Amino acid sequence: MTETGTHRAEDRRVKRTKRILRECLFKLLEEKSIDEITVKELTEAADVNRSTFYFYYRDINDMMMQIQDEIFTVFEQTVLIPQANFVTVEDFTNYCIRFLLFCKEYEKICKFVISNDPNNNLAKKIKKSLLKRIPDTKKVFPENDSKRYLTAFAVSAIWETIIQWMYDGMKVDAEEMARFMANAYFYGGRSLVSLKDK
Repeated sequence: MTETGTHRAEDRRVKRTKRILRECLFKLLEEKSIDEITVKELTEAADVNRSTFYFYYRDINDMMMQIQDEIFTVFEQTVLIPQANFVTVEDFTNYCIRFLLFCKEYEKICKFVISNDPNNNLAKKIKKSLLKRIPDTKKVFPENDSKRYLTAFAVSAIWETIIQWMYDGMKVDAEEMARFMANAYFYGGRSLVSLKDK
């Protein structure tokens, strides 16, 4: 086998090992909290040596953080469009469609990480990316105006709606959900920002 072929085989083994560990971790998380899961328990469930686990991760929490970082990289590549700003209903609808399809593809991880993990690095990064792309009403309205919290309200509403959609089994079509959220955002409270600009 060539050196390139050896590297590819090693990469496949690494990916396979990490995938098995990840699957077993999320299966265990259906029964207990992350703080109750031990490395011994996880590696036995995955049939992986503890030394192999420690080659990749410091502990269970480090593993979860790495999973979140990996998933956010996928999120950046598949959901975010560089330099895109949500200034039209179409822009925001398309973003929501990509976001919902991402949640559907990574359902198990998203369900846990987005709504349950107290060290929710993935949620923080996704929210931060969203806030960079929509008008920040804190920069538009003065401190004594309640409308300055419109952006925070909208982001929280979108976030909780997506979580509820996932937990309800994602029965509503992603495109229909995306149109609903975009229209609620643009034609619900966002008109207040437009009025301010006039």
